[in-house]
Amino acid sequence: MTAAAREFNVGIYDRDPDAYLPLIQEAVPAATLRVCRDPDELAGLAADVEVLLAFKFAGKAFPRDAVLGLPRLRWVQLASAGCDHMLPFDASRLCVTNASGIHGDAMSEYVLGTLVHMLWDLPRLAAQQRRHHWEKFDVPTLSGRTMGIIGAGHVGRRIGQRARAFGMRVLGVRRAGGQVDGIDETFGPGGLEHVLTASDVVVVTLPLTEATRGSIGTRELKWLRPGAWLVNVSRGGIIDEAALLDTLRSGALAGAALDVFATEPLPAGSPFWDLPNVLVTPHIASEFAGWPTAVARLFCENLARWTRGEPLVNVVDPALGY
Repeated sequence: MTAAAREFNVGIYDRDPDAYLPLIQEAVPAATLRVCRDPDELAGLAADVEVLLAFKFAGKAFPRDAVLGLPRLRWVQLASAGCDHMLPFDASRLCVTNASGIHGDAMSEYVLGTLVHMLWDLPRLAAQQRRHHWEKFDVPTLSGRTMGIIGAGHVGRRIGQRARAFGMRVLGVRRAGGQVDGIDETFGPGGLEHVLTASDVVVVTLPLTEATRGSIGTRELKWLRPGAWLVNVSRGGIIDEAALLDTLRSGALAGAALDVFATEPLPAGSPFWDLPNVLVTPHIASEFAGWPTAVARLFCENLARWTRGEPLVNVVDPALGY
């Protein structure tokens, strides 16, 4: 019997799901929605759910053990493209899907927006305005420069498309290699050094896995061109933060836009806050207005597939970590 032919329970783990709950109820009228707005109540409230839509609560660790302990759970839909907070899990018992595909536009706008912010030195212009001071200066442009995208998946492809619209040449690195739409040349992992040394701007969009954790360290940062710019919109654990701090303080890099950090929220005592060549943002590159509803629409598409017994989209392979 498929899920469409019987009643079943769907858990919603989110502090504020009211905007999209009607979408889910309309998509699966046979389902009973069980909403959990408090991490401490997840295990008791959702013990009988078969399907769980799971967001992460700001400032709270994701309750992975509680989720994996739900006795009837068969499928978890994550609200993010990254799934490191759900790993590891037993794919023979549980299907996990992510939200890959919904964040690409917002994240590509973040990357190009922060690059314009840094290259045009908008803080300097704002300071001049506050002082009523008129002073011209030359600025570098993105056109004609090379962008290297480390992690040329869905988000990386979208960033590449936007960068090419700015007149940039785009190189990419991805596990599988092969050509990718929106990227001029794509390399496998063995091409990382070539891409880093050839790029004026490096954008990190890798998923955080055991293979990628700490994969950009002192050696890789030394491969970057003098005066290059770095943008990280993936996970803080991918870049060795101590090595990055040393590189930024040395002046080897022109600057960096960092949306993710190993510890979040970024501690008030972190030296990243005070570096003049760093733009710190609070992990917002993917959180465009209305993004939870976009996640819910993807969830509804997958719910329809699940009730019909069809393959789900964005299934996570725990061996790969994405």
